[in-house]
Amino acid sequence: MQIPKLRVLSEAGAVRAVTATYETEANGWEVQVGYASRSGERTEALERQRGGVRVFATLDAVARALGEAGVGAFRVVTPRSGAGW
Repeated sequence: MQIPKLRVLSEAGAVRAVTATYETEANGWEVQVGYASRSGERTEALERQRGGVRVFATLDAVARALGEAGVGAFRVVTPRSGAGW
């Protein structure tokens, strides 16, 4: 899912959960978005414009992108704890 789709889902109130997870292999933060669809709950990763999973260098960058898309809160999962804050 790309940011424009996330913005539409957020405006429609369909976003259920957003999780930022630090991926050591990618050396950055990946974001998963859970949302309601006609066929039930779905989860998709945020993607780059040209495809592939979008990787953020910092949590600040995650927060900025999500905020611009209308998402006010998200869960953070660190590699050490494996649990959200």
